[in-house]
Amino acid sequence: MLRHTISRSACLSQLYTYRSLSTTAKRWKQVTEEEWKQGYVDTSKIANKAIPQPPPEDPNVIPNSMLGAFHNMFDRGPNVGVEIITKHGFVLSNNVKVEQPLILLNGSPFLWNPPPRAPGHMPMKGWDLDAFKLFDIVAPRPELIIFGTGKELAPLPEEIRKYFFSRGIQVDQMNSKHAAATYNVLAEEGRRVALAILPFE
Repeated sequence: MLRHTISRSACLSQLYTYRSLSTTAKRWKQVTEEEWKQGYVDTSKIANKAIPQPPPEDPNVIPNSMLGAFHNMFDRGPNVGVEIITKHGFVLSNNVKVEQPLILLNGSPFLWNPPPRAPGHMPMKGWDLDAFKLFDIVAPRPELIIFGTGKELAPLPEEIRKYFFSRGIQVDQMNSKHAAATYNVLAEEGRRVALAILPFE
């Protein structure tokens, strides 16, 4: 008798639970389908309320979505890199052709008018440090400057290295082809890197 009573009680409990869940599911399904039909979105249930909004008819009205209300005035666009190295210059990623030495800094190109190349295996030997005064006024300063020394790898004079080390800037040198490729990769990664590059000739 006791076994029969427990079994019947368990069955009634399961039946009640099933009916309750079934009723809740039907209500949820009906509400969901109705909301989809009406295209209704309850913004109070959205954490940041950043849902797409249609543009306002009145241009003086700020839309609810703040993403469309402001423009980033500090956005410089994509970084400018070196695409092609010619005999006497470079073609940049913005399709500008430059036929002289170049500095790329913080994603922007600057025409560079350094002293003439010194004869021998060290083209920057004896250069006046005024050729690098740009790095005294720029902010933020790069973490690294890469020197492209022309067609062949050439060592940098010690005074140039000391000039940049005293300003917290690491120095590396490569031939111009490898220097441009390395700069492009690091700049694309968002690193604070500069490039001072000489043409092949």
